[in-house]
Formats: sequence, C-alpha cells, structure tokens
Amino acid sequence: MKIDDTLAPASGGTPIWSVENLPWRLAEVAAAGALGGVLMIMAWLGVRADLATAVQTPVFWLKVGYAAILAISAAVAVCRLARGRPRGLVPLVLAGGVVVGFLVLGVAQAFGAGSQPPARPDGPSAFGCILSIVAIATPILLFASYGLASIDPERPRLVGLAGGFACGAVADLVFGLHCPSATFAFIAPWHTAGMLTCGLAGVLLLGLFRRIKRPRLEEVAGEE
Repeated sequence: MKIDDTLAPASGGTPIWSVENLPWRLAEVAAAGALGGVLMIMAWLGVRADLATAVQTPVFWLKVGYAAILAISAAVAVCRLARGRPRGLVPLVLAGGVVVGFLVLGVAQAFGAGSQPPARPDGPSAFGCILSIVAIATPILLFASYGLASIDPERPRLVGLAGGFACGAVADLVFGLHCPSATFAFIAPWHTAGMLTCGLAGVLLLGLFRRIKRPRLEEVAGEE
C-alpha cells in the first residue's frame, strides 16, 4: 500500500485529509505525535529525575501552558488559512504576542540580578534543546506536511509555517518531561527557537510534498 492510499480512499468518497475534516486530522496527528514523543523520551532522552517534584511548581505548568497555547493557536491558523477564511493570520498574531511576552519575561529574568551581567547561555544545552524538539517533532512534521499537501492549500507557505510550528509546540509540550530547565531566560529563547525551526521545516516539507503530489492532484482534477 502506498502512502497516498492512506490519504484518499481508493473507492472515491470523502478524502481522509480535506479542509472539512482538517481539525480532526490535526488533533489525531497531535495526539499520536504526543504519544510517540513520550515513548521517544522514555527510550532515548529519559524522563527527568525530579519530575514528581517539578509538577508541583508553577514554572512547570507555565511551560506546559506556553506550548499548549502556541500549539492550539497555530493549529487554528492552519485550519483557517486552509479554508481561505478571512483574518486567518489572527491566531498566529496572537501566538506571536504570547511569544513576545515570554521573551520579555526571559530578558527581565536574565537582567534581574541587579548590576551583575546576565549569565552566558550554555551553547551545548541550547543546541541540544532545539535538536531534541525537532527530533521529537519529526514524525508528526512528516505526516502532517504530507497530509496538508494533499489538500493543496491556497497559501502553502503560511500553512506550512503554522503547521510546522504547531508540530514543534506539541513536541515542546512533551519535551517538558525531560527538560529540567526552570528559567524563563532559557525557556523563552531556546524552546521558542526549537518551535520556529519546526515551522521553517514545515514550509520546506509542505513545498516538497506539493511538488511530489502535484501530478497526482492534476490527474484527479482532470478526471473530475
């Protein structure tokens, strides 16, 4: 069976991926990706040793809420942009406001030690954070991008950016089970950078899959 066979039934009828059922498909992909991410952390990165204590702190739930809000906002933007709805960028703008707010908190915390200079970022930890988020997001990035390509959105770059960002936010949500960082000065720039990297990957993957699928889409349109 080809991948295309999982996205459109051979006997015709309603495609598995369409603008009408897009919210459900994104929710299913996110749920599967979150479960896969948990398994990936357990098998590869490892669950943080102080998780039982961490869940009792406000910072842990702020991290969860941050990623959840961005994931939902980006997913709503994908649905609105794919359907050609007016003001489809509004959810992304709202998500951008949340990101800016978090970055402001990070800067305030970094420079909040009075006259002392801010601590230099830990390069390996920052790079590892971005790499881990991208790695956890890769399976859902691939499947979601292929599914979004099958609906041939009118604004593919924006849809790819929002879709990839949503995948990165889901991955970041799961990554909190491993990441021990509890400072806005680290979370705001580097976790956000991981999500933005996934957004850029979504643009590239959606463009690639659209080029691969274009002959098939044109064939189907000709038959209609």
